[in-house]
Amino acid sequence: MFGPRDSRRVRGLLQALQAQGLDAALVDYADLLLRPELACEALAAHPQALVKLESPGEDPALHAALIERGWRRLGGHGDAPAPLRYGELAHQQHWYAGFADLLAGLPDAPRYLNPPADIAAMSDKLACQQRLIAAGVDAPPLLGAIEGYQDLRRRLRDTGCDRVFVKARYGSSGAGVLAYRRHRDGREVAYGSVEAVDEDGRLRLYNSLRPRRYADGLLIARLIDALAAQGAYAERWIAKPRAPDDAGAHYDLRVLALDGRARQRVARVSRSPLTNLHLGNRRGAVEDWLDAAQTQALQTAVERAAAAFPRSRSIGFDLILRERRSWVLEANAFGDLLPQLRWQGRDAYQDQAALTPAAHAPRAAA
Repeated sequence: MFGPRDSRRVRGLLQALQAQGLDAALVDYADLLLRPELACEALAAHPQALVKLESPGEDPALHAALIERGWRRLGGHGDAPAPLRYGELAHQQHWYAGFADLLAGLPDAPRYLNPPADIAAMSDKLACQQRLIAAGVDAPPLLGAIEGYQDLRRRLRDTGCDRVFVKARYGSSGAGVLAYRRHRDGREVAYGSVEAVDEDGRLRLYNSLRPRRYADGLLIARLIDALAAQGAYAERWIAKPRAPDDAGAHYDLRVLALDGRARQRVARVSRSPLTNLHLGNRRGAVEDWLDAAQTQALQTAVERAAAAFPRSRSIGFDLILRERRSWVLEANAFGDLLPQLRWQGRDAYQDQAALTPAAHAPRAAA
């Protein structure tokens, strides 16, 4: 396993393996940055093992190291990126360049749970959505990468669209996501988990666990400009269905696919446009809310989306299912952190602990 030593994700899989009398060798990403040869050594020492590449999150020092690596990889122009403050959202394009460079240096092997190239592709959210759409997967229509606020407004005029999600191209867990709406009378509003702080004329962005509402047009413009500078894109805002147990709330779904089949699933219920569970939203019992036809539509949508990444065995998908139509919002290579969520008696890590390399062959793309 490759990942941060103290990660909740690493601990979750280790516990599942130990419960089955199994163990895992761990290569810390921080060590790998200093000694790239550790990857080949680990694969050679465990020739029959399944190899999981975990999320590099939850380690601020590693995050900073990846930002510096990415800055150098992109040419190292200007001053080096300054250290981030707690919760600060900055240099996402550098972080991605550093992480993608680390992944590209890993040896090619058929034993990855999710191969490095797929993880890099899913970590670039715009490229991932373009890949899904090219594979025939239903997804929200893209307005494309945006250069800033004025570019976004131009795209809205050109498409006749008045509601979009502006998303950080390299973000995760809802970081850098804004639900933006313009009104015909000129008013505009944006909702998101981004806290914008003006410090002597410089706008700093911070992740916030409390959803924010912005209605000041000048601040919205500065906020979108700041997100676009790190890489951002826009997609049409698809209305979410109402929660059956709360007429004032809406929901979408997180479904984990294992070897291309839908397994653990949960409804994410919110009274705001953002449904991420870590933002204080609640879980809904999706199996009680969907009829047989809707359940089949969910399974079909997940299988079709998973087929766009036929070498990846474990992918988390966010999707909207309204009546019998679905839209895939995101594919997440690290979408398995779903504590206490089980399907047929097993959680995501117990599912993974039961896998073997020999049990899998790449699936044909749909």
